[in-house]
Order: sequence, then structure tokens, then C-alpha cells
Amino acid sequence: MSIRGRLTLYYTAVVVTTLVTGAIVGSLAQSRLALQGLDDDLTRTMATLVGVMHTEFGEGLSVEDSANAASREVVAPGHALVLGRVDGTVLAAWGLPVDVPSIVGRPAQTGAMTVVSSGEVVRVLTQEVAESGHRYRAFVVEPLDGLATQHAEMVRALAIGVLMSLLIAAAGGWLIGRHTLRPLSEMAAQAGGIDGRDPTGRLSAPHPYDELGRLATAFNGLLDRLATALDQQRQFMADASHELRTPVSVVRTAAQVTLSKSDRSADEYQESLAIVEEQANRLARLVDAMFLLSRAQAHGVSLRKEFVNLDDIVAETVRAARVLAEQRGLRVAMEGEQEVGFHGDDGLLRQMVGNLLDNAIRHADAHGAVVVHLTRRTDRILLRVCNDGPGIQAADTERIFERFVRIGLSDGGGLGLPIARWIAEAHGGTLVLGSSAPGLTDFVVTLPIEPVIDRSSSG
Repeated sequence: MSIRGRLTLYYTAVVVTTLVTGAIVGSLAQSRLALQGLDDDLTRTMATLVGVMHTEFGEGLSVEDSANAASREVVAPGHALVLGRVDGTVLAAWGLPVDVPSIVGRPAQTGAMTVVSSGEVVRVLTQEVAESGHRYRAFVVEPLDGLATQHAEMVRALAIGVLMSLLIAAAGGWLIGRHTLRPLSEMAAQAGGIDGRDPTGRLSAPHPYDELGRLATAFNGLLDRLATALDQQRQFMADASHELRTPVSVVRTAAQVTLSKSDRSADEYQESLAIVEEQANRLARLVDAMFLLSRAQAHGVSLRKEFVNLDDIVAETVRAARVLAEQRGLRVAMEGEQEVGFHGDDGLLRQMVGNLLDNAIRHADAHGAVVVHLTRRTDRILLRVCNDGPGIQAADTERIFERFVRIGLSDGGGLGLPIARWIAEAHGGTLVLGSSAPGLTDFVVTLPIEPVIDRSSSG
């Protein structure tokens, strides 16, 4: 039997008669009967109000005049009465002071409801009437403070009996809990022995299939996930160190070679500084990309949702990419639809398109072509970036989206595609390798028409 079953059995044997039968049933019955009586009173008052309006209509009065007459004729002590049009306009209100706009402005819903008006809990009976060519809504309102007072008095009366029952049950419950929950203390001691130096420790429970056993299993699963995240963090640090080592070594070597002779010419200094600048730019790109990925993983990137034209973003990014493409004799073209609207982060969307174009240009054949195609479907937007390079092996179709993975002779940092995929997913979409073969590599971004922005990424 589970822990919950054992505790329920022992505890119920002591307190079920006095606590459950005497307190809960009595309190609920009293509240229900009192509310039913109040609703009956509201119904009688509503019948009187509608009857007076019917009489006034029979005398040929307008709905405004009928409402004013009813406010003088219908007297309901302890109630607030309101007459209004179906559009929310107030015709007349009298009786107890209430927040009339909040009462009349509620959705058109007949029947009795409990609402909060000006911080006060009230019961409102609503009826919509169509008569003699007129339509109006009638409201009868009564505060619930009287019912609350009655209920409080009954609760106080029950509290004395409940208190005595709890004193008896407390002793039995303490002894039962001490015996039954002892494994929880043992699990706490086991958890205290697990730290970063030895993350392999796990919890054990004497009964693996009861509540504490399931808790131990869930906690062990959490430890497994944390261990995986720790391994990934260490791998990320190792990969980042490896990527940063090359440009740092180049900068250091260029400086050492330049400073090894004191009579270098201006051209030699300029060449050395050009090397330093190139490697510094590479370092900056790597650091920015790693910083963005680390913030994205920690949900620290804030997405600024706004309406943008995706076709304009793609066109401007294509124009910028042509400068890099011309160095390799590549043609970069854009095809597809115009005026493709989308709600998303303009800067991140530009970075996503730019990363895909940069990847396509790097892997395209010399003097080849890169084509960007934008299409709007009924429920989604498709962005395809194609190049005519040698293609990607089937075993690498998912590896290319991992950090610092580079395929072939790429000179990139291995972070462009992971960042692009994260941006697509943060906007509720996907980024996949659509197809890849010699002569055609196709990356496909799918974005929803009404994107679900990843609020967990908000900082």
C-alpha cells in the first residue's frame, strides 16, 4: 500500500466522524441553502420589477419613461436595482449604492451570478426582456456580506469541535508520520552527499513504487539531466577554447615576428596589423556568437515583437551578401512573393537570413549561384536558401546544427546554423535541411503566420 493510502487509513479512523461529517457537510449545506434563499429573493424582486415595466409599457410610455417610473414605484430594501439598454446604457439605478458601470457592462448573460463590484462581492440576477417593441436588461443586486456573516458564525461554532478533534488526531498523526516518512529523511541525507565533484550519486527508496519511490526516481532523472547539462557546458568550454586558440595564436605570432626586428618597414607593420585586425574581427564574431547562444540557452534573449516585411529583410540581406559573393564570382538571387508580413524580432530575423546566406555562399561552387525563395502559404511562411555546392552527407544532416561543427573545407566558426535554428524556433518555427545532393543544398525555414513568440527567452 502507498504512503498516501496508509496515512489516509490511520488518520481517517480518528477524525472522519467529527471532522468530515460535522464540519464540511454542515458548512457546505448551510452555504448552499443560504445562497438558494438569496436567489429566490432576487427572483421575486425581478418579477416585481419586470411586472412594473410591463404595466408602464401598457400605458404607452417609452422605455426611458418606464424605467424612471419603475425607479419610483419599486422599493426593495437591501437591494440595488438597475435598468439599462442592451448596449450597456444605464436607464435607471436605485437602491443600495453599487458600481453601476461594472454591473451593466458585463457580458449579456442571464441568470444569477456572483461578481466583485468595487471590491465588494455581490450576487447579480440579470434578465433581458423584449416587450412592446422595446428591449432592455434588468439587474437585481444584493451584497453577500450577510451570507458571509452567517457562514462565519457557523464556522466559529464548528471550530471548537474541530479543534478538539484535531488535538486528538495530532498525536496519532505525529506518530504515524514519524514512522512512515522516515525514508524521506534518509533520502535527504543521500542528497546531501551529492556534489559537483561526485555527481554520480543517486537516491534510493525502500519502496520504489510508492510516492517517495516516484520522488526518488524523478529526482534521479533531474540529476541525470543536470549531469548532461554539465557535460555539455564542459564540452562547450572545450570547443570554445579550441576555436579561440587559433586566432589568438595567429595574433601572438604576428606580433612576435614583427617585434623580432627593430627596423621593420612601414609595409611590414601594415601587413602585420592587417593580420591582427582580421583575426580580431574573427574573434569578435566568435565571441558575439557564443554570447548569443549562451544567452539563448539560459533564456536571456529578449525578443522584440513587431510587424516586419520579411521580403524587405530578405532583399536587404541579399544585397549585403552580394559583396561577399562577388569575391567568389557567385550570383545571389531572390525569388518569391512580395509584401510578406510577419510579427517578430527584426534584428534576429536579419541575423537568421544572413547566417543562412553566409553558409550558402561559403559552400557554393565557385562561379555558381545562391537562390533565396520566399513563399507565403495559408498557415505558414516558407524561406528556402539554396546553393549548388557539393552537398551534405546524410550522416551530417543534424550535426551541422550543432555548435562548432564544420563540414568540408568551411572556414566559418560553426555557429551560424545553430544560431539560425534557434532564431527560427524562438519565433515558433523550424529550420531543417530540406534536401542535399551534389549540385543542390536546400535549407528550409518555416514560420507560422501567427507566430508563438518564445516568452521564456525574455530577459
